[in-house]
Amino acid sequence: MLETLLVVWRESLEAALIVGILLTYLGRSGQRAGARYVWGGSLAALLAASVCAAASSGLVAGLDGDTQELVQVGVLLVAVAVLTWMVVWMHRHARALRGELERKADAALAKGRLIGLATIAFAAVFREAVETVLFLWGIGARHAGMSALLVLAGAGGALLAAGTAWLFFSGFRFLRLPTFFRVTGVLLVLVAAGLLSSAVNKLIGLGYLSPLMPQVWNSSWLVRDDSLVGRTLSALMGYRSRPSLLEVLAYAVYFLPVLWCLRRADGTAASSASPA
Repeated sequence: MLETLLVVWRESLEAALIVGILLTYLGRSGQRAGARYVWGGSLAALLAASVCAAASSGLVAGLDGDTQELVQVGVLLVAVAVLTWMVVWMHRHARALRGELERKADAALAKGRLIGLATIAFAAVFREAVETVLFLWGIGARHAGMSALLVLAGAGGALLAAGTAWLFFSGFRFLRLPTFFRVTGVLLVLVAAGLLSSAVNKLIGLGYLSPLMPQVWNSSWLVRDDSLVGRTLSALMGYRSRPSLLEVLAYAVYFLPVLWCLRRADGTAASSASPA
């Protein structure tokens, strides 16, 4: 599942970079004793996110079919909102992330409270982990009965993130993280647009929304939904060979303005980073 691999890769890399920046800064500052607090906070965050995911899954499993469908719609919509916020925020603040983390680490070290390092790591990793769980819930709502593939794709994304972070901190100059975040940001917006289209499709199926027009086009003669290309396009951008008019409108009304916001965020970040 390409969207699962992409989401887990991106989210896990952000968490790995945060932990790596803190550990690198502690090493340069001669405060290696703080490393175990960073690792402890990170592991605690992963454990807490896992508990939250298991508890939420248990609650949803006890609901009836229609209510589960509505919960899935809610998860899809929340995932779209959080994914959009995360991508735009990273576009604006990625350049300042290292400095902000180092300032927080300095403040914790100045007060002599190493537990503050654990708190910084916990907050950052927990946020990324919960976002990942939320996005995987949304993706799982689109691909019922494919949990094993989702787990494999998620594991692959985590391994890719670990490898990418290692390359970055090992000083490989060909790895340009700003370019990586820009490209994956656009891809994630496509994924989010697909999630929104799926939510609209579910609401149409449940009778809460009108399709306006049941079928705008039929491209199954070119790319079938069940073909390899169709499944790939569905994973990356929510492709359907027979979309309704409301799905097409929702996709366009979401994707085009968010893409414009990303371009503005890139311009803002570049101008703030350039010397006056």
